[in-house]
Amino acid sequence: MGRFSKLETDNFEEPEKQGQAVTPAKGKAGADDRFDFAHYIEKADAEYFTGHFERALRLYSRALQLDNARVYPWVGQVLALLAMDQVKEADLWAARAIELFPDDASLLSLRALVYARKGMLNRAIGASDYAMSRGSSPYAWVARGEILLRAKNKNAPFCFDKALEEAGPDNWKIPMHIGLTYYRQRLFSSALGYLKRACAIEPNNFFLWYYLGRCYDHLSFDSQAVEAFNRALELNPEFRDGERALREAMSANVLTRLVRRLFRPAK
Repeated sequence: MGRFSKLETDNFEEPEKQGQAVTPAKGKAGADDRFDFAHYIEKADAEYFTGHFERALRLYSRALQLDNARVYPWVGQVLALLAMDQVKEADLWAARAIELFPDDASLLSLRALVYARKGMLNRAIGASDYAMSRGSSPYAWVARGEILLRAKNKNAPFCFDKALEEAGPDNWKIPMHIGLTYYRQRLFSSALGYLKRACAIEPNNFFLWYYLGRCYDHLSFDSQAVEAFNRALELNPEFRDGERALREAMSANVLTRLVRRLFRPAK
């Protein structure tokens, strides 16, 4: 089980049950017998795509306890760890998953992305080339796009376009991934278009509206930023980061906004 055995076997409290004592019944896989694989995947995705990455990680682990022969929860775990900047752990999980799925393009591409996050760009590009020779998927193209973006390679947008093409016009998660990839690289104008596309498809995700507002804020579109932050708070009134961002967008004077945008991190 290695260093992640505690994460894999700890009881996980469903988000709506937090604060209550929960003692799930254990089946032979170690997961709660009340819920099936699809339940944990749905819950994990809901947590991941609203920024609760540690909760998502635990739920993907629960899904794996029920069925570790499916690729998706392995992909979800690596993505969650990367979102938390736990690059070493993401590397270990990716390697472990590849032992089970040695030719899976998504996992191989995520392993290549881990190399890029470590600053090993030449190795990352080589690993990505190999991954794409084994097949493709939206996540494989997104990972390759980030690698090329970090390498200042002009072909990154082509990879993101391919990811969107494979995902289909009704998929909002892939444009969200791409938008946040650009956002983390402080390429706010590029991020904006993808996040707007994701919000148009899935208008009820507060986390999406928050990052759309952050993009507008960085680009000095103040009224649009306020509108996006307000929408995020309508969807989740308890969202403290949204409250803070809205306060800053509404109250700061021109000089303060300029200094803040120049020096604050793109978190």
